Amino acid sequence: MANDDAGTFPAGKGRRSAFPASDGPGNGGGASAGAAVAQEMVGDAAPDGAGKVPSGHRTARGASAPGRTAAVLAAVAGGIAAAILGTLLHGQLLHVGVTDVPAGALAALVLAGSVFLLCGLWARNVTITAVAGAVAYGVVALLSTSSKTLILTGSSEAAPGTALAGNIWLFGVLVVTLGAVVVGSILLRPRRP
Repeated sequence: MANDDAGTFPAGKGRRSAFPASDGPGNGGGASAGAAVAQEMVGDAAPDGAGKVPSGHRTARGASAPGRTAAVLAAVAGGIAAAILGTLLHGQLLHVGVTDVPAGALAALVLAGSVFLLCGLWARNVTITAVAGAVAYGVVALLSTSSKTLILTGSSEAAPGTALAGNIWLFGVLVVTLGAVVVGSILLRPRRP
């Protein structure tokens, strides 16, 4: 008896089967036909060795990967957004006794790393993760040289907590980018049967 697409109800109860029904052993139906149909649906869209799915091809779940231009534009937009939002967030300090904990800088790094990883996973290409991180680092570097002192780096005796938060944010973007690339390459690695 053949089941519907979700495999829950027998075909014929108002739903059609995604796989041809088998009349019995040796008649060319059943699991082998289902595997052939599934292979035709996926086609050559299985991830290659670099963890990329060719753009415009359907994956096993039916979603198609975005085109290269769309993926790069999304990475640039994500990098700019992460840099600006992280810069706004990084200066928030948590005062514990006489110590200033740079909680905002840590939260900004988590936000940035999540955006970088999301861009790469959406595009199914770990290189897009690196592009988003590089764009964000470029924007953060430009903001740190601003005359308005949006990011205080180096050392400061007047505001040591703020200077520490600025250093963590500026140099942490590089570390978070590398971490997102590693995690993305693990998640996008082709599964072995």
